[in-house]
Amino acid sequence: MKKTFITTALMTALITAVLMAAVIAVRMILSVTFSEQAAEVFCRVSISFVFFYFICSLSKNKLKAAN
Repeated sequence: MKKTFITTALMTALITAVLMAAVIAVRMILSVTFSEQAAEVFCRVSISFVFFYFICSLSKNKLKAAN
């Protein structure tokens, strides 16, 4: 049980780090290609999506563990 929790936490942290790096890279490309405002809008929308995705996935995993 403890190893499963640690593995899940590490995978979640790794996925979050990769997603943040991707968002930063896309933001840099958008700010050079289009404008800083387009990059800012993309960043805010994508970070909000990632946040709510992880909240929903954590609650889904909690329900699976309860059953």
